[in-house]
Amino acid sequence: MQRFRLDAVAIGLSSLCMIHCVASLAGLFAIGLLSAFGSVEEVFHLVMLAIIVPVSLLAIGMGYRRHRRLSVLLPGVFALSGLCLLTVFESAMHGTLWEPLLTTLIGIALVATHVGNIRGCKDCEVNHDNSLAT
Repeated sequence: MQRFRLDAVAIGLSSLCMIHCVASLAGLFAIGLLSAFGSVEEVFHLVMLAIIVPVSLLAIGMGYRRHRRLSVLLPGVFALSGLCLLTVFESAMHGTLWEPLLTTLIGIALVATHVGNIRGCKDCEVNHDNSLAT
């Protein structure tokens, strides 16, 4: 059950990141208005990264130990690597469409990874329960 909670938290955090990026671009939501305060924007990104990466690594790692699906592990690792690279190159992309576009695509990849992680673990539990019944 703990694995599912970690995946759910990671999905929520990735979604918040995507909403923030789109909102910053459109200037529609209060969280997007943080971009008006440059240092607050930078701190927000670093805090989100500092939370998302360990939570995602823990959830994906625990899930992989259970289901052993590289099709879940590898996209997650690539997405987290991309998220870290985006943070490194944020100043170079700030104000362009690339930053919110890439962040949104990476966020979608992370959400898909966590959904795949949940499904993989559930499949293992169902198959394990069925193998015990026979």
